[in-house]
Amino acid sequence: MSDAVEIVAHRGAGRDFEKPVPEQAHRPAAPPENTLPAVEQGWREAGACEIDVRLTGDGRVVAMHDETTGRTCNRDLAVGATDLETLRELDAGSKKGRLWRGVRVPGLSEVLAAMPAGRRLWLDIKSGPRIAPALAADLVDAGRKPGDVVLISFCLETLGEAKALLPDFHCYWIVRFRKRDEVWTVGWAESAADGFGIERVERPRVDWKELVEHFQRAARSGGVDGLDVSRRQPRDFAIEMERAGIAWGAWTVDVGDEAVELARRGAFQLTTNCPGDIAAALSRKKIATR
Repeated sequence: MSDAVEIVAHRGAGRDFEKPVPEQAHRPAAPPENTLPAVEQGWREAGACEIDVRLTGDGRVVAMHDETTGRTCNRDLAVGATDLETLRELDAGSKKGRLWRGVRVPGLSEVLAAMPAGRRLWLDIKSGPRIAPALAADLVDAGRKPGDVVLISFCLETLGEAKALLPDFHCYWIVRFRKRDEVWTVGWAESAADGFGIERVERPRVDWKELVEHFQRAARSGGVDGLDVSRRQPRDFAIEMERAGIAWGAWTVDVGDEAVELARRGAFQLTTNCPGDIAAALSRKKIATR
């Protein structure tokens, strides 16, 4: 693995603010998340983009974070019960501002086709293991190689199915830490039955032995190559990961000082809404990026 930290644009660098930035000539609103304008901007600013993907009602793969489309689109439809062509007809841009009116929801195949040479795509899989064959087919049809695409998910079962079909692609298990009343908790999903609302599977405290053993079992079965963890984490996390030989990256890192600290602690990858700012912060501290 390279010593350089990989900077990954979150949702295609399309989610920099909860509310749209006023449309100004010098700073237009950022592109709507998980759309082609978003990934195009993200790839201009960073070596890699991350998008969320889900399985549609007709067994295709679409770029969408939520189970339903209402937060980002002009109609509220259940992604898993709607065919891809209907989803592609939605307006995914007008809620981000007039500038983006008419931007469409892309299928994964469209995102892969837009991917420039020398860039990478991180796929956050938000569906259960049934998505794996369709996802693998899109990657094969697009001629994508293991170095082009990285697979991540909260769900170990989903990663296992994806890895079985794409054994040479790197898969990273998403884990979230939270601090409650001075006690750190940790959340992950064992199977699709756990759902993807991580609060449902949050452990009441961090047990490093349990986490490491779960990871090692998944690694032995061919499911995971490392961890993708929340930016806020127990101070001893990096020490425990180094001791266990587990590679890890972090999300969503939007503050330069945090990025520098995480890189120095051992993060090989940082997902961010502000790729240009994070790259500049690391550069000032002589930390190599890619």
